[in-house]
Amino acid sequence: MSTTDISGIRSGGRIETERKDKSSDTSSAPVDSSSRAISDSVEFSAAAQQLASLQDELAAIDTVDMGKVDEIRQAISNGNYKIDAQKIAESLLALEGEFA
Repeated sequence: MSTTDISGIRSGGRIETERKDKSSDTSSAPVDSSSRAISDSVEFSAAAQQLASLQDELAAIDTVDMGKVDEIRQAISNGNYKIDAQKIAESLLALEGEFA
């Protein structure tokens, strides 16, 4: 049995392979080189295609800037971190607008 690599499947979500029909083969009969080819096909659901797309997007996200994280932690610990409520509210509204 042969395997087909599906890790590179993205848009279209379809794999097609060909194999020889061995259903009529018997152990005593010689293999006929003109045996017919059978085509197999698999189609991925929209959800599977969306998961593959999301996986690509996650892989493209930059790593966390630990220096910035440590800087903010230190500012919070020292009581120097200033919270801009207006900026947070604007960002939340903009984010909500993306989901609507």
